[in-house]
Amino acid sequence: MGFPEIGDAEADQLAARHVAASKARKQQSKQKSLPLAKQKMRTLVYDNETTCLLKPEVAGLDQQPKIIEFAVIEIDDDYNEVGEWSWLINPGELITPEITKITGITNDDLRGKPSFIQVLPEIEKVFKGVDRVMAHNLPFDWGMLTNELKRVGREYAFPYPPNQVCTVQLASDLIYGRRAKMTELYEKAVGKPLAQTHRALDDVRALVEIVRALRW
Repeated sequence: MGFPEIGDAEADQLAARHVAASKARKQQSKQKSLPLAKQKMRTLVYDNETTCLLKPEVAGLDQQPKIIEFAVIEIDDDYNEVGEWSWLINPGELITPEITKITGITNDDLRGKPSFIQVLPEIEKVFKGVDRVMAHNLPFDWGMLTNELKRVGREYAFPYPPNQVCTVQLASDLIYGRRAKMTELYEKAVGKPLAQTHRALDDVRALVEIVRALRW
């Protein structure tokens, strides 16, 4: 059985459709071969000030120190600041003269300030969807945050970033044989001395400068 003959006009239409289909296939192939866009990474740099140092884990939660100041700065892939947040937090107890001497924070500063559970929704909003968190001596800051979350029953509900980076550990290539202090790391990275205030937001700003200078 032979194929039916077609006219010139119909043949031209078929040829045109064939060319169009061929171009469409090539365009689809070109699109598939394009490299995927680099996914943006969200990084938080944070610090907190506390009522005292962490105690051994065998100590009860009620004996562990509490956070009195919490500060965060978000940076993008180019180390530009995206946002900045800080909170003074009432620990529900008086702080010692020693802590006031170190941080400059007084009991009057904390009087009337919200408790940790009251600021937690704002902190969770900042941390949600973040890829990486950085802190100088991260185990301490992370331990403080974890203890506060345990106290309010949110330990397993907090939006923990999947990547956690301690700049003390990163600095081991720059400062050998001991833990790097923020002041000496800042001077080595930025090239000028740091007048450290031991306030959370000031320390975070200084750490952002370090991270930016060292491209961490």
